[in-house]
Amino acid sequence: AVSKGAIHGIAAVVVDRNGELFHHAAGEANARTMFRNASMTKAVATTAALQLVEQGRLGLDDTVESVLPEFAELKVLDGFDANDKPRLRAPASKATIRQLMTHSSGLGYFFLSENLARYHAVTGAPHVFSGLKASISVPLAHDPGTAWEYSVGTDWLGLVVEKVSGQSLATYLKQNVYEPLRMNESTFAPSVEQRGRLLRVMQRQADGKLEPSALDLPAMSEWEAGGHGSYGTIQDYGRFVQAKKCAMALHALV
Repeated sequence: AVSKGAIHGIAAVVVDRNGELFHHAAGEANARTMFRNASMTKAVATTAALQLVEQGRLGLDDTVESVLPEFAELKVLDGFDANDKPRLRAPASKATIRQLMTHSSGLGYFFLSENLARYHAVTGAPHVFSGLKASISVPLAHDPGTAWEYSVGTDWLGLVVEKVSGQSLATYLKQNVYEPLRMNESTFAPSVEQRGRLLRVMQRQADGKLEPSALDLPAMSEWEAGGHGSYGTIQDYGRFVQAKKCAMALHALV
């Protein structure tokens, strides 16, 4: 794929419960390349929340607002009036921690929801890739529990982890996920040296060539986004996947 110009860099890793079975990198990627984990951050942040559930410090069916009162301020976007003003109403039910984890809390993403994209356009509200924490406090796309929609729910879940643990998401993950699994390159704030190893974002041009893109996560963010904000190497994420496989095998045995 790299030699044909389809992509500029790629890395792959395969693991099982015993460790790494395969690793290869090509093009601009190599064994030390840093990647934007993007939505793969979600599984790690959800693992943190599930640890708190396991410890009895958080309930799956607790309402989100019982942990984060500010969540109660979110309304449902019920369309727009003739003047393009958003119509907002109270949700029919209260979203739960379980629904944050399963993308059924009513939240959405502006790039997947036509109504939310329109809301951002007419109100000027920041979107989730702006690095502004206010970007996740936009209206719900649905009533909680009525629809599955990929969403900023895990960003809110990261805030839940922070509130319950009394730590930043980065600190909690470092102590309870990253360090135990030797995910030593995983972070929400890459160092200058790590950014020097970050794979470039490229974009396909009209003539078919790949050129550097202006699209990227902001270098600075107001919050540690549990839905998309982490960085790391593919080997680090392989260790996380291996641990998940081990945990699944253990649950199957018991």
